[in-house]
Amino acid sequence: MRMRQPDACIPRRGQQRRVRVLCMQWNCGSCIMNIAEFQSVILDWGRVHRRDMPWRRTCDPYHILVSEVMLQQTQVSRVLPKYIEFLGEFPTLTALADASRPRLLQVWNGLGYWRRALYLRSAARMLVDDYSGTFPRDARTLRKLPGVGPYTAGAVSCFAFGNAEPFLDTNIRRVYLQFFFPDEDDVPDARIMEIARDAVWTDDPREWHYALFDYGALALRDKKINRRSSHYSKQSAFYGSFRSFRAKAVRYLLERPGNETLRTELEEFLAGELAAGESQYRAGEVLEALEVDGLVRRAGDRYAL
Repeated sequence: MRMRQPDACIPRRGQQRRVRVLCMQWNCGSCIMNIAEFQSVILDWGRVHRRDMPWRRTCDPYHILVSEVMLQQTQVSRVLPKYIEFLGEFPTLTALADASRPRLLQVWNGLGYWRRALYLRSAARMLVDDYSGTFPRDARTLRKLPGVGPYTAGAVSCFAFGNAEPFLDTNIRRVYLQFFFPDEDDVPDARIMEIARDAVWTDDPREWHYALFDYGALALRDKKINRRSSHYSKQSAFYGSFRSFRAKAVRYLLERPGNETLRTELEEFLAGELAAGESQYRAGEVLEALEVDGLVRRAGDRYAL
């Protein structure tokens, strides 16, 4: 069942457009789809297939920021339970700003890309210290927060405050590539954004971007479409990767009493894991990278979170 949005989240709607759509592409040679027709296709599909997610039932910018950071390179199915757990543990900006690193990483465990948790805490601290706990409403100012890039800033500004500026992620980019650049390769985001600015349904930017998300994720299952973007890069496999051994080191410390251990013990553990995986990485370089990123700290002959 679709959950009704809070009234404060819903802009006043204008008259809905009703146009006849002849084709699923922008220009197939026999017909041309204009912006109004494109909007109609996406919105009509979205009304039927809209996914219900807890962060879509709120306009709280803190909750939305947490969800957007978690969703970076992580599947929705993995984020859903962690989102609930995280907000249960850190229900406010202040609670997150005051979180200890071990407890923060313990709650984050299972999502990967651990630095996101530290960036999120740093953003909370900046918001509390520099903005009196009040979120900026515009994407440009939101980008000043640690770990917040153009997409995350645009998403928070839209979903929390109804900002109508367009933004791109993998799924949204796939939609524009399919409709407007079906026969082109190496398409830069700048060209996509030219169309996206005209295409935003300003009556309800939230629902417009939710519909784009869902259409790209569910209706366009051919992920090869994204290869036509000049910004395309294939995510490397996790198993046996450098980040997989970083994760093993962090989890090892999470399981130790006091979240610390002797340096030699952690190095021996990592060396064994690296050997088992026939990896060319060295334990020292894995631990050094974790130190640089602020995920572990070394004090004398011990490592700790």
